Amino acid sequence: MPNWFVAFPVSSVSWFSRLPPPPVGTRVLAAADLHLTVAFLGDVGEARARDAFQGLAPAALESVEILLGHVIPMGNPRRPSALSALVERADTKGRSIAETLTAPRDAILEAAALPIENRAMKPHVTLARLRRRAGAEERQRALTWAGACDLASTRVELDRIGLYTAALDRTERAYDIVESRDLANLRS
Repeated sequence: MPNWFVAFPVSSVSWFSRLPPPPVGTRVLAAADLHLTVAFLGDVGEARARDAFQGLAPAALESVEILLGHVIPMGNPRRPSALSALVERADTKGRSIAETLTAPRDAILEAAALPIENRAMKPHVTLARLRRRAGAEERQRALTWAGACDLASTRVELDRIGLYTAALDRTERAYDIVESRDLANLRS
């Protein structure tokens, strides 16, 4: 079964196309695959995933502007699998973006009959993936590339929420948005 998750689609407009070319062995995601995950559901099946997405409470989420920052390695510290832009700041009425996303994440997990996540959120947008069998030199080139990705002061408006799964056609995209809603429509 494919994995499912709920996330904010990230508009990449011009900033994403200005990233430097990645080194060999580093695969930049398609612009349409950029997202900020709210809740990872795993292989719960389509019915449970859709129920969890439909259960989003109108007051649970609202649009937010985020400010991207440094691109860092994510995953196993010795063998990172992803390069992701951290969310440095967000306009969330005095709360951190992690605090803003924790309540909806927990509600989505509960609606999917999954245990509540105990780890603190580390809001980020994954930009690229490394080959699974990347060697030390390849990983170092990827980290050098990440350091050259200047995203400081890159503003992104998060105004939609989507239910994602693995793409059926993985040649161009890694994920499919199965269903999405404008956050303004959650309130009406």
